[in-house]
Amino acid sequence: MSTRLRTRLRPRLLAAAAALVAVTAGLTACTPATASGEACDQSHKRNLGVVAGSTANAPAVALPASASSQLEAAGKTNGSVTVVVPSGTPQVMGTTALGSSAQDAIVCQNDQRTKLTQITSYIDGLKAAAPEVDFLGAIDQAARNLGSDPMGVIVVGSGLQTTDPLNFAGTGLLYADPAQVVADLTARNLLPADLKGVTVYWSGMGDVAGAQQPLTVPARSNLEAIWSAVIKAAGGTLSLLPEPASGSAAASLPAVTPVTVEAVATKTDWTKPVVIRNSDLLFTKDTASFSDPAAAQKVLATLVPAIEQNGKPVTITGTASKDQAKDNTADTALSLRRADAVKAALVALGVPAASLQTAGVGYEWCGWKKETDASGAYSDAVAEQNRTVILTSAGVGLCD
Repeated sequence: MSTRLRTRLRPRLLAAAAALVAVTAGLTACTPATASGEACDQSHKRNLGVVAGSTANAPAVALPASASSQLEAAGKTNGSVTVVVPSGTPQVMGTTALGSSAQDAIVCQNDQRTKLTQITSYIDGLKAAAPEVDFLGAIDQAARNLGSDPMGVIVVGSGLQTTDPLNFAGTGLLYADPAQVVADLTARNLLPADLKGVTVYWSGMGDVAGAQQPLTVPARSNLEAIWSAVIKAAGGTLSLLPEPASGSAAASLPAVTPVTVEAVATKTDWTKPVVIRNSDLLFTKDTASFSDPAAAQKVLATLVPAIEQNGKPVTITGTASKDQAKDNTADTALSLRRADAVKAALVALGVPAASLQTAGVGYEWCGWKKETDASGAYSDAVAEQNRTVILTSAGVGLCD
């Protein structure tokens, strides 16, 4: 095969093919081959890029269900996947087909399932071979062979790049204005060239391990804003996947420089919105009750010094996913109740009630993102990114 990825997968693919021949030999007599193109249509392949591989200071990579579903969708179109490890020097592992050329429906589907299992296992086992982390360069490489109708790019990792031109380590970049970051990359012609019309599905952004200090809520919020702005400027869309990465970093990995995380009180930019993800607050689905009140209180307690230091009224706005609803009334009411719940928790932590206002916008607001996966079907996992609580200082908009 022409790539390392194909070389590593070939023995398992051949073994799987032999097994499939044995399993399906008795079935084909009673299951006629489908019409040409029906079972494994090769006419509209959609390709996917994957940026993944364990690096120091981040949890060991394990593809979450929401990312696996994107791979499965690409496989059903008989597309291919290009895999890149985000080392300091990105490692292009190669491109491999995810689908099948079989015309029998059962053989076709078994081929697709087998390849999905193999590529998932392969990705979970990848590790960085060079020091530091370069997500921007890896995304650029992964997007180069997507074709005219791309399925998207999956990224698994913290987002804390430690190489130029997005070196978050020791530069203060974690707290920079996203618009300024984009302006700098644009002026230097360093934005990815092949992201136009591409959705980047990102899992584990801001989740860390090892020597990396955990991110504060404002730091994570600005990290997400920076990557969203960079990907948008390159013509793409950022879609955050909901499952948090957790656990220890893999052993014996090349060094990655820790990124400095400053105290909330001194490094909260109230000229920008501060977004709190539902995965941090953990509201019980379709309610305004915290499923783990102590965990939610711990998260909100970190924001109290910044709110007090701000010295201005802060508006707490709840947002909601659309979930295929046709009317925003119920979602507006739910998002307001969640904002009220956050206010009550902050007041219990000592923030004066008079300094906090609440609002609910449901799914009708400037930052709402599409809730479909790579195949175009509604995905509750993708919709999770729209379930947030946003803090804004007086005069600051939700999308400033």
